This record gives sequence, structure tokens and C-alpha cells, in this order.
Amino acid sequence: MSKFRFFIVLALFCLSTSFLVSQGILPLSEIQPGMRGQGKTVFLGSKIERFDFEILGIQKNTSPGRSTILVKLLGSDMKERGVFAGMSGSPCYVNGKLIGALSSGFAFAKEPIAGITPIQYMLDQLLEIPDQAPQNTPLILPKIDPPKVLKSALNGSMIPLSEVWSEGSRDSFNLLLTGTPLSAEAKSYWQGSGIRFLDASAPQMAKGDDDSSPIEPGGTVVASLVEGDLDISSAGTITYIQGKRLLMFGHPLFNLGSLQVPMRSGSVLGVVSNLNSSFKLTAPGKNIGSVRLDRNAGVGGLLGAESKMIPLRLGINLGGKKNLNLSFNMIDHPVLTPYFAATILSQSLESNIRGLGMQSLSLQGNIKLTGYPPIQIESFVADLNSKRLSDYLGGILQSICFNPFEKPQFEGISLTVKAEERLDLSAVVGARILTSRAKRGSPLPITLVVQNIQGLRESYNFSIPIPSSAQKGKTYLLVGDGLSIMSADPDQSSVQIGSLGDVVQVLNSSLKNNQAYGLLVQSSKGAGLRGDRIEGIPPSIASLVGPEDGSKDTSLKRRIIGRALIPLEREVQGLVTLEIEVE
Repeated sequence: MSKFRFFIVLALFCLSTSFLVSQGILPLSEIQPGMRGQGKTVFLGSKIERFDFEILGIQKNTSPGRSTILVKLLGSDMKERGVFAGMSGSPCYVNGKLIGALSSGFAFAKEPIAGITPIQYMLDQLLEIPDQAPQNTPLILPKIDPPKVLKSALNGSMIPLSEVWSEGSRDSFNLLLTGTPLSAEAKSYWQGSGIRFLDASAPQMAKGDDDSSPIEPGGTVVASLVEGDLDISSAGTITYIQGKRLLMFGHPLFNLGSLQVPMRSGSVLGVVSNLNSSFKLTAPGKNIGSVRLDRNAGVGGLLGAESKMIPLRLGINLGGKKNLNLSFNMIDHPVLTPYFAATILSQSLESNIRGLGMQSLSLQGNIKLTGYPPIQIESFVADLNSKRLSDYLGGILQSICFNPFEKPQFEGISLTVKAEERLDLSAVVGARILTSRAKRGSPLPITLVVQNIQGLRESYNFSIPIPSSAQKGKTYLLVGDGLSIMSADPDQSSVQIGSLGDVVQVLNSSLKNNQAYGLLVQSSKGAGLRGDRIEGIPPSIASLVGPEDGSKDTSLKRRIIGRALIPLEREVQGLVTLEIEVE
């Protein structure tokens, strides 16, 4: 729980007063200033304790059609500690009847003033939790054109969350996540999202440990977003239980609607006092079910249910001297998965590689989707900015997750990072050809010149066959690394795709930054794809290539007539363009 938050709620209140009374609930209409009541939560260990409060009044229309109950917490302990994160969801009662869940507070407040989400709002939004998770979860996509996402991935970058997360969503809540302390670099993926990370890791209790609080209103509950060798979770309090359905928090987790993450019991190790926002230090316990609904009025879970997570396995080789094998399970969600994956990789590298001196990092692996060939992962970074590798991984996952055609079914992600204490970086400084005129049906001999960080130059001889089908006339030779070629491409055609299979095809044929390429390009009509640079593009893609202005002209200004690859196994930077005449 954090700064005082107000919620925008679309559903209409539809529970009758008589129904609420019969369920031991005090309707909002009967709540008056000056009433006193009690709340339940865990302050330490597993024991559920009570705290007193006085109702200050009803703050109406804090969002369209919704109100918030304002209370002042009583007692010297509450005045000293204030309202703190982890109390979210604490059930509050007046005369033994439930009025709602403690859900908000004021940062830097001198008095422990809190907001309560009325229980009828939570029942209205959260109680209809299906026994079975939906098999075909609807796509939840940002309003970003798929070509922009794919182009970003092909250039080794990812779209910031501040562009993906709508401004309304960012302003509607301020979520605190706890777990393994994250570096500033890892936290940077969440800037502008309303999500804050607290450095509040706590040991996960062993299986069979009975130190968790009871599974009843007032008990501690944890929603686990990342588990394994890195822990990221959100802890709060159980508000209400009906059969197998459990309501908690009184505010959204991310306000994502349908969701699947493990729901765990927990034990409170203590309350960490903070002038801004104090919080409970919570140790996750045993798995008790699955979080299934994430709405504006709170979070709903199903006791005894399982959750589908995405396994991510990461091996780190430190110069051949030490091997680390790390294992993670992370949330499976179209918007959030890329950012959690980038966070995991960034934090793992920050924790295990050196921070000063020369170093090169190579990333290899694959992403497995049900029904598709594995997506190959390959990138190289010749500096200490490991975030470039994390951005690359996040960008690839964004192009998969943000596709508008179908929800990808992840089987797993396998990665290997090799760290070498040397700077494997070369610049393309020149390319030579023996003649400026070349014949169709003959090879074009080329010499590539690269220079390493020590100033030493190396030459590589290769040739590109000129097909007999090539047109006579002016032809351009592009020699350089994959990212430079894609960035310098003047072709304004937009990448258009028609299926998730097309996305997989484009990703697997994309140019890499640890290889040099030679391309022969002619100005001619023909199907192609910006960033792909491979002759013979599948018809499913070629037929959908079009310019960014939305016209139906599917011709390209340039056509690739020949290519060659020079694997250098180091980071390569630079581009040389030469002009030749084809006879």
C-alpha cells in the first residue's frame, strides 16, 4: 500500500442492501462519521491482530460512481508506524459487520489517515472467479503498431513501459513490489509506470513450514510475480473468503483483469519504518492457490488452483573459470512478460559480472513457443553495458507478446551468457572491390577491412554472386554489421505481418551485430522487408509489405539481389556503401 489512491471503476453497483446485511456486511449507505470499528492484519509472524479506527466520513465520487471511506487509525502504535504497505486488504468491521478493505494512505502524513474500499465494490468486481482458467486468454495489447514493435526488436531495443502503459493506468495507482533488491538499471525498465520496487527481500519458507498466518480474513497473502533465483512479489492482507474464492488488497495489482500468478501464504518478519511509506517485510510461504482476477477494486484468487508461469533458465559462463546456472519462473502476460524477462537478465548480469574494466558479453539461446520453430537468440556486447543484452531480449519478447494475431503459448526461455575479460570489438573501416563494373552471372570479389580496439587491422576476402536475373545499371554494395545496415536503410516501407508465424520467421532471419554482411541492392520494384535483407521472403510476408503512408503499393524502392555473411564472433560496428555498374 502506498500513496492515497483513487480508482476509476466501470462496473455499476448491483448488490442490494438486504443481500449485504444477510452476508454480515454493513452497506455504505449506513456508515456515519464518528463510528468506531476494528481491522485485522498481521504485524509480526503469523498472528492476526486487531487495530482500532474511527470513521471520518465518506469521500464521494473519488471516481465516477464510487466513494472511499476515510478513517483515522487509533492507538499509539498506529500513530507511530502510520499506514504501511502490506496492510492493503485488511478487513475492517463496524459492530462486527464488514465495511471494506483498508487500501490506501497518505505519504509523509503526520496522522495515520487511511482509505477503505467498500466491500460491495470488491464483491461486485471480484467474486465471480471461474473455477477453470480461460483457455484462450484475450490479447491485452498496447496501442502500438506491430511494425514499430518489430522494427524496435530488429534494432536490438525495446519500447519503454511509459509508452506501453497508458497514462490513465499510470495515474490510477502506485504499486509497491518487494523482493530481491534490484539495481538502478533493472528498475529503469519500470520508470513511468506507477510501479515501485522496495529492497525488501525475505527468505522463502521451506515446504511444510507452519509459520504462515492462517488463511482467513486478516491473514497475510502474497502474489508471486517472479520466483526462483530472483523473487518479486506483492504482499497484502486477505479481506474476504467465500468457499474457494478469496478477495484481497482492496486496490489493483496492475488492473489487468484476467491473470494467473501463484498465491502464497506468508509470515511477517517485521515492519520497516519509512518516512515516505513504511512496509511489512514478508516471507512468502506455501502455495495456496492462484490469483485469477486483478480489478480496480482489488484482487481475487482461487484456493487450491494452479498457475501457469514461464520458465526462464539462464547459464552464465565467467571466462571459462566459473559456471552459474540460474532458474526462474515469471508471470505470463502479454504486456508485462518482456519487462520482467529484461529485469531478470539485467539483474542476473549486474550481480555476477564485473563492473569495471574491459569485458565482452555474448548472449545465445532460444525462446520456445508451442506450434512454432524455436526463436533463436544471439547478440554480442563489447562493453560493460549489459543492459543492451537485456533490451535485446525484451525487444524480441515484445514483438512476440504484442502481436495482434494470437496469444503465444510459451514453453520456456533458455539463455547462455559468456563473459570474457577482453574487448572483442571491431569497426568496419573500409571495403574494396577490384572494379567498378561487374557482369551478371559472375561473382563480385570484395575485401572487408576491420580494425579492433587495439588499432590492428584485419582483411577478409569474400565474394557475392551477381545473379543473371539482375538488372543492368547502377547497383549499391552495402558492407557492415547487421544493426548498422538496418539503421541506414533508406527504404521507407513498413514491416507488415499477417500472423505470429510471420513474426517468428522475421526474427529468425534478422541480421546480427556479431557478424558482417555484404549486400547487393538495386533500385527496382520487388517484394522485400526492411530489416530482413534476405532474398526469397515467404509470400505470407512479401504480400503484406507496404509503405508507412498506408497506401496499397507493395513495391520496394530497393531489391536485394545478392548477399554474403562473414561471421566474426565479436561485436562489429560500421557501414560502408559503394556503387558499381552491373553489365
